[in-house]
Amino acid sequence: MDIVDEHGLSVGLITPAELAARPWLGSGRPIDVVRMPEPPAGSSHELAAAGFVRKPELLCWKAELGSDEAEFLARLENKSRQDIRRARARAESALRLSVHDRLVPEILDPFLTLYQDRVAEMAYGIPIAVRQRERLLGGAEKYFAVFAHEGDELVGGCVVRECPDEDAVRIRFSAVTEQWRRHSLARTLYFAAMRTAREKGYRWATLGDEPNLYGHLTKAGLFSFKVNMGFRCVPSQDFNDIEGRDLADLVLSLTNLSGPCLMLGYAADPAEDRTLRAELFTDDPAGTDPRKYTAPFLAGIEVRTPVRPDARTVGR
Repeated sequence: MDIVDEHGLSVGLITPAELAARPWLGSGRPIDVVRMPEPPAGSSHELAAAGFVRKPELLCWKAELGSDEAEFLARLENKSRQDIRRARARAESALRLSVHDRLVPEILDPFLTLYQDRVAEMAYGIPIAVRQRERLLGGAEKYFAVFAHEGDELVGGCVVRECPDEDAVRIRFSAVTEQWRRHSLARTLYFAAMRTAREKGYRWATLGDEPNLYGHLTKAGLFSFKVNMGFRCVPSQDFNDIEGRDLADLVLSLTNLSGPCLMLGYAADPAEDRTLRAELFTDDPAGTDPRKYTAPFLAGIEVRTPVRPDARTVGR
C-alpha cells in the first residue's frame, strides 16, 4: 500500500491483491481514505463486505435541453422553479447580460481576473481557465460566453464549450462576485447559456465532470444545487469521457473532509446496472438529514459512519 497526499487528503492506494490483508489496519500512519483504482470485474461483493464503495471516479452532470425553456422548467420541483425565477428577476432588473459568440481578449481577460480571484479563495483551487487562456482565445475548440455587468463592472460570467460531436455544450468555467453569489447569479448565467445552446440546436448541456467525493475539493451542497437546476449525474465514462474509470473508496476518517461527505456508488454490479446510489458519511448519523442529498435518478441513500472497528452503518 502506498500512502499519498491528494490535496490535503491522506489516501492509501491498494491493489486488488492487497485487499484480503487489510494493510491499512496496521499502517501506523493516519489515513483518511483507502482507494483501489480500477477494481476488477466481479469484485463488487468482496469490496462491499470490506466497507468499500465502488464508484465512478468522475461524475458528469448533464441535462437534456428540450424544445424550450418552459418545458425544461416544468420538469423541476416548484421550489426550484421559484428559486430560478427569483434569481433571474433580481439579475435582470439590476444587470446587463450579454452573450458573446467569440472570445477575444477584451472580454475574456476581465472574466479571467474575476475567476482567478474566486479560485484564490479555495483551499486547493487551480486556475485552469487562466492556464488555458490561449486555448480559449485561439484553439480549435469553439467557445461562447455569457457575462453580467453592473454598470461597467463585470460581476459574473460563464464560458461554454461547444461539442458538436456530442450534440452538447459544456459549461466549463464560471465565476461571480461574492455579492452576486448571494443572489444566485450563477443560476441566471447557466440558464442564459442553456438558452443559447438550445437556439444553436444542441440537445444536451453539461455542468462539468467533477470528482466523486463531495466534502473534499467540493462541498456536498454543490450536489443539491445541480440537482435543483435540473441536472442529473452519470459516470463520466457514460458520457463521452474516454479516460473515465472506476474507483473503490473506503472512508476511515472525516478529519480532512468537510462533513457530511457524499459520494455516489453503484447500486449493483456496474457490469449489469449503472444506476447510482448516494453514500453519505458522517460522524453524527442522528443529526444528519439525508433528504438534502436525495435525487430522482438515484437508487436511494445510505448514511454511514467512517469504517472503524466499532463503526456501524445505518441504512436510510
